[in-house]
Parts: sequence; C-alpha cells; structure tokens
Amino acid sequence: MVQNVLDWVKFYDCLQLDHYSGIIHLLLKIEKETKRPPCFKISVPGDDSKKQLVLSKIQKVRTRLVQQLNHPVNNADILEEVLDYFLLDHNGQSSKSDMTTLDLNTYIQVQKKDVDQKLFLTAETSLQKIIKVVENHSSICNGHFSIKKLTPKGHVAAVRFNCDTDKHHSMLWSSSPYLPNGEYLANLRTFHGYICSGMLPVHYNRFVNAAKIGHINKQKQQYMFQRYKNHIEQQYNESIESAVLEEIGMYDELTGINIITDARHGWRKNAKDSSVVAIGEKIHKVLKCEHITKSDDSVSQRHEKLGTQRIYHYLEEQDVQVNVHSHDRNLSINKLVKDTGIITNQNDPWHAIKKVKVAMKRVSAGPKYLKEKSWSAQLEDKVESVATHFHWAVRNCEENPKELKDVLLNIVEHYKNNHQKCHPDSRCKRDTNYEPKRIIISIPIAEKLLLGVIRKSTIYTHPEDYVLAKDTCYVESFNNTMNMFQDKRIAFSNDNYQARSQLAVCHWNENVDRDFTSIWNPNRRNAPRSNIGKKNYKPPTYNYRQSIWARQINSFY
Repeated sequence: MVQNVLDWVKFYDCLQLDHYSGIIHLLLKIEKETKRPPCFKISVPGDDSKKQLVLSKIQKVRTRLVQQLNHPVNNADILEEVLDYFLLDHNGQSSKSDMTTLDLNTYIQVQKKDVDQKLFLTAETSLQKIIKVVENHSSICNGHFSIKKLTPKGHVAAVRFNCDTDKHHSMLWSSSPYLPNGEYLANLRTFHGYICSGMLPVHYNRFVNAAKIGHINKQKQQYMFQRYKNHIEQQYNESIESAVLEEIGMYDELTGINIITDARHGWRKNAKDSSVVAIGEKIHKVLKCEHITKSDDSVSQRHEKLGTQRIYHYLEEQDVQVNVHSHDRNLSINKLVKDTGIITNQNDPWHAIKKVKVAMKRVSAGPKYLKEKSWSAQLEDKVESVATHFHWAVRNCEENPKELKDVLLNIVEHYKNNHQKCHPDSRCKRDTNYEPKRIIISIPIAEKLLLGVIRKSTIYTHPEDYVLAKDTCYVESFNNTMNMFQDKRIAFSNDNYQARSQLAVCHWNENVDRDFTSIWNPNRRNAPRSNIGKKNYKPPTYNYRQSIWARQINSFY
C-alpha cells in the first residue's frame, strides 16, 4: 500500500502544493480504514492431533452456521453461538441481552398444499403434557422431535414422535386425556354435544366428514348412547318432579290442578311412536310426557287415550288431583274425562273456531250458478269477523252454556243491524252514531246460511265443553319444540325416540315463559290483531346440558 502511495506522489509531483497535500491526506485515510479489526488470542493446550480435531469441529460448526444464517461467520461468531447453545441447554441464560434472534412468532400462514392436512380435537391438559415431555427430553438430548405417524381415534389423534438424534427416544402423545373408563374426554364431550343438541345422525356424519375432524363410528356411538340415555332419563325425572311441585304451589286451594294435554305422532301417517304430554295450566311446564308405541297398541289413533290414562296414573301416584282437563277435542279423551266424574272436561275453542272459518268460506263464495243458493255475497266480508264473535262469546259467557248459545245466535241479528240483544259494553250499543262496517244481511238465504254455520258449530252443539275458554296454545308450542329433537321424517328406535322426547321436555321446562327484553309493535294497519306486540325474549339457557354432563362424569369417579 505504501509503494502505491509513493507512485501517486511522483505522479502528482508537477501539481501545485495544495493539491498534492490534499491527495496525500485522502490516501492515508483510505489506508487507515482498510486495517484489520482488533483481535485476541486464546491459548488451547494440546498437541497437533488435538489441534486438528478442534479445528475440524470448528469447521463443521462454521458450515452449518453459514447454511443457517446465509452469510459468512468468523471464529468469534462460532464460539459465541456454541457457548449460548450450551448455556440455554442447561437452563442458563444467553450471553445476549435480548431475545431478538429467537423465533418466538407463533403465527403460521398455511400454504395451499397444506390446507387439507389432518385436523383433530385436543385438550388443555394434553398440550401442557406434551410441553413438559419435550422440555424433559431437551434436558438430556440435543435432538428434535418429528411426527412419524398420526392415527385418528374418533375426534382425537394419537401421534407418534421420534427423535432425530436417538432412535430410542420415541413418544406416543394423545391429543385428549383419558377418563377412568379408558375413553377419550374429547370424544365423550363431542358425543355429549351431538346428543343434547338434537342433531340427527345423518347431519352429524355429514358435518364431521366435511370438516374432516374425525368421526365416532356407529358401534361406539351405540355403546355410548346406551349409557348416556340413563343420565338423560334421570335429568328428565328431576325436571318433571320439580314442575309438579311448582304447579301445585300456584293454587290457593290445594284441591287439585288444571292440565292441558295433547298427542304428537312421530310420523305423519300411521305412526309407530306417539308422545302424549301434560302441561300445567299455571306455570306451563311439562308435568309428564308418555311415549306410546305400536307394541302398546297397534292402532295409532288410540295412542292418545292410552297415554292420557298413564298420565292420570302418574299424577295419582304423586297424590295430585286433576280439576280441569283441557285438550283439542279428542272424543275418546272427552269420554275418558267425563267417565271419571270428578274432572271437568274442556276443549280448545281455537280448533273449533278454525272449522267455523272453513264453513264460513264455503257459504261466502262459490260458483256463480250457486249464488244465493249455497252461498251469498252478503257473507263474503264476515269470515274473520264471525270468528272474532265466537272468540268473544266464549270468553264472555260467564261460564254459562245457555248464555253462550244465546250470544252465538245473536251474531245473525247483529249483522242484520238489530242490536237489541248485543252486549251493553259493545260499541253498537253505546255509540248512537254507529254504522256497520260489514254488509247488512237483508236477504233470507244469507241469514239462513249464517245461522246454519252457527248451529252446526261444535261450540254451539256442545257449549259445556267451551264455557271456561281454555286454550291449548302452550301444548301446541311444545310440539314445535319437539320438532327440534324429533324430525317426523325420521324413524327412530324406541330408546332414541324416548331420549329425544325427554331432552325436549328438559329444554322446554327450563326456557318456557323466560324473561324478555322488550316488546316489538309492528303497527300493521291492515292486520290490527298483530298490533298486540311481540316479545323479544332473552336467549335460551341450557343448564340441563351441564347437569347431564355432570351426571355422566360422576358415574366415572
């Protein structure tokens, strides 16, 4: 470098002095910057063979570091990396003051080729266990675990890990802990959710196969269900026993309770299974749900009577007397109730008035050649209004059958604009300027047709069965809840059908008449009956699920 500088000096000998001195200063600065950095030496005792052995190991470490870091390294880098690795491996601390060089980022962006990788369920304790095992292994071995085999066990995976340094270091890890009976916790919890949700087997199979999260085979499901149905039945019995006590407590006079019953067939036609349910009139909870099959009676139409008899027997065992029994007018139930002699029989007016509306449509419209013969144009605007009259008459007859019949017959006079027998509180009596909204009946055929509909109605022919104005809307709503657990398109086994019925009862009893947050008023001018408001209920609760799960777990410990 000095020789080069002298050559430059001779070359610029002819230049001015100030230019010469500037160039000399620049070249000396360049020479100073190209000097080697400071270094130090470490003396290592040993002969030439020991020296070659150490140097060869240093070269191997250098090669791996260059491949890993993708840039050249010197002896100081190699020595520092080796010392850091030793200190970390023995639970010490790195000589580095920060952790910036460690890869602590857990975010993984999956590549397209890996989107169909195997998925499985795991539990918190299983994750803690594998962390502990890996830590123990790293304390005695510098190798790393890799997955050798992953075996699905239902929704759980059994994973075999092998060490890349020592083939004898092998570990079998299960993604779920075991229960005392040897079953996987994750599998049992998934089966618990599948059963308590009312999900159909075909829906479960489609879901898990599409999600690829494993599958509990059919034989295992049947084995688990046989044990699980007992816990569902225990929860059901506890629910109905509590409901009976609550219903009794709602009456001031402890002479008996009022019940509402109905039957729901498992299929739409000639059903093998039927559910006969009794609901308390006060608290609207299910008091008893009887499962009747064709092995009990081969005729589906007789299932409701048999189920009602069993409900009566159950209430007698509980020392509970029935005062009023309401249903949707099954004639066999009417006879059964009346034959007891101590129970008041009542039918739901909604079903009877529904038939009245059908009859009114027949006499208010039809072919032109039958006009004013089998139907009349003066009745075309009275289908809904006549139904309203029936509802009002049932609720304002003062529990008097004769009064009920008189009020129904007065419907014809009301539409003839004759209001002498109308109720004193009605607007047609109070308002002197009252003008009818409906077409006034003025021809005999219209009067005759309307009177015929009224006289043929069930409410008119059997007024004693409607004077208390009992409805069965709650039991009809319960049947809708049953549809969540029992699809009428599916033929269930006896055990499965009964378990699903009992789950529906537990769900209903926990959530019926729950609190609401607000009332929504649609304000529809063309549908004034909907303006009464609709309650926005709070979300349903599922405490019965946790109770069933607790019963299952307690059976293992």
